[in-house]
Amino acid sequence: MKLIFLLLSLSIASNSLAQKPVSKPAAKKIPDAVPVAAPVEETDADGEVSGRTYTNTVYGFRVTFPDAWLIPGNDFEGYMKSQGFDLSLNSPSNLTGASKLQMERYLERVKILVTGYRSMPGSTDNAIMRVAVEDLTMTPQVKDAVDYFDLMRSQFAMMKTPADFKYSETQAEKLGAKQFGFLDTSSKAGKKRMYATVRNGVALLFTLSYTKPDDLATMRQILAGADFKLQNK
Repeated sequence: MKLIFLLLSLSIASNSLAQKPVSKPAAKKIPDAVPVAAPVEETDADGEVSGRTYTNTVYGFRVTFPDAWLIPGNDFEGYMKSQGFDLSLNSPSNLTGASKLQMERYLERVKILVTGYRSMPGSTDNAIMRVAVEDLTMTPQVKDAVDYFDLMRSQFAMMKTPADFKYSETQAEKLGAKQFGFLDTSSKAGKKRMYATVRNGVALLFTLSYTKPDDLATMRQILAGADFKLQNK
């Protein structure tokens, strides 16, 4: 499980988006995320977006993004690609041969569920939050988020990473009623924080690409207000 590839590919993706600035409306004050109290209907594994709320009863959680954020539908990636913006996760261009193939196979095991943007993709100094899941069937030694990030860090140590790539110790934080493990990384492409929680052999991953401290505070508010008690009957 080459967990490093997710962070490196997200770094490449966020860097490419920043190279094509587009005009954006005047910034608005971002309100705190507030859980939606509406009744919950069962979803499939892809989950559903309603307004600024993403619900997935298969994986048992619901998150609400701030009103100012863009939460696009499934057809948005195709539309942006037609406009010259590739929002998909691809292997970094500097990988070749076996490393490139291995990374592509890893990306097939990571499923992106929903992506939130503070500003339109292509805007400078944007914040991008991706919610994903990873099946841990092939790594039964990973029992919780600390195990998950400890394994990730051990792989960082064994691989030849870019000179500017740095990563933190495995850390933990309680947001709302939920305990998360998290890891900070940085490179010339920007900063990232990945929160994770592990349940039923699946890792729920929340990754923020950002430049401003306020965006990290917003991510923490989103997770603090999330509901992780949903379940199908």
